[in-house]
Amino acid sequence: MNQQVVAFILYILLFLLGMGVMSGGMNALVGHRMRNTLERAASTPMKGLIIGTLASMLLQSSSAVTIITVGLIGAHAMHFSQSVGIILGANIGTTMTGEIAALPIGSLHYVFFAAGLLMMCLPFKRFFSFGSFLFGIGCLFASMNGFSSLAESLIQSPFIRDLLVDANGSMLYAVIVGTLFSAIIQSSSATLLVCMGFLDHNILTLPAAIAIMLGSNVGTCLTTYLASLGTGREGRWTAYTHILFNVLSVVAFFPFIHFMGDYTMMLGGSGKTALAHASVIFNLITGLIAVPLAGPYGRWVERHRL
Repeated sequence: MNQQVVAFILYILLFLLGMGVMSGGMNALVGHRMRNTLERAASTPMKGLIIGTLASMLLQSSSAVTIITVGLIGAHAMHFSQSVGIILGANIGTTMTGEIAALPIGSLHYVFFAAGLLMMCLPFKRFFSFGSFLFGIGCLFASMNGFSSLAESLIQSPFIRDLLVDANGSMLYAVIVGTLFSAIIQSSSATLLVCMGFLDHNILTLPAAIAIMLGSNVGTCLTTYLASLGTGREGRWTAYTHILFNVLSVVAFFPFIHFMGDYTMMLGGSGKTALAHASVIFNLITGLIAVPLAGPYGRWVERHRL
């Protein structure tokens, strides 16, 4: 069993490596322009939401977008009220990772690996950046296959088995598991992929996986909070807003977990596709509901100098 645990950890590290390389490649291609766009264009919450969504889709990391936003606020290049819409959009854009992972790629990740490595070896900066993106995609699919192959052997561990049994039996417990796991590995996307691996073998129920996904949105806020510690009052309030929004969103959606499971299963047809769709629906609906409140909330915080 120790070998399976080590392999599980290695697949998580492979996924995080892939996300880092993929994010780094896209950051090299569009990062400077993305930073300038975030600084200039987020004049309204809706514009901020659209920009945050696109930025998170391109960089494949909501944490990267929120950290950039916190940095801009700390440098007084952006007001707190401008950041709220971007935070809402970043949560939506990062769900693209789950949709990509749910695609029936099979062994095509070897093609992404080969194409990425080839382009990274070419003496051109843009080719290296795009090759990094392809290599990261390959890591994502390879880790997805790894999680799926390890799921049945991991269930033999009494600790993992008890954890999943408790998660299947209690949605609140599943939310807590998702929060803690995501906070530890600092990736809601990796948490989603682990759940997809268990869903492939019917080890985890779809409602429990959705509850873990909800919790993972809260756990990943830790990155933004740590990034905000040295940025001043407005930077810290950006982190607090990220946490507050995700916690309230989970509370609002918690009673509808089973309904969401049934609905997304009709849409997706398979457990992992349904989970990816549930992540998109959750973040899209909560983001759109919060947008009209973002402007007044931001101005209220700035006016009271909280």
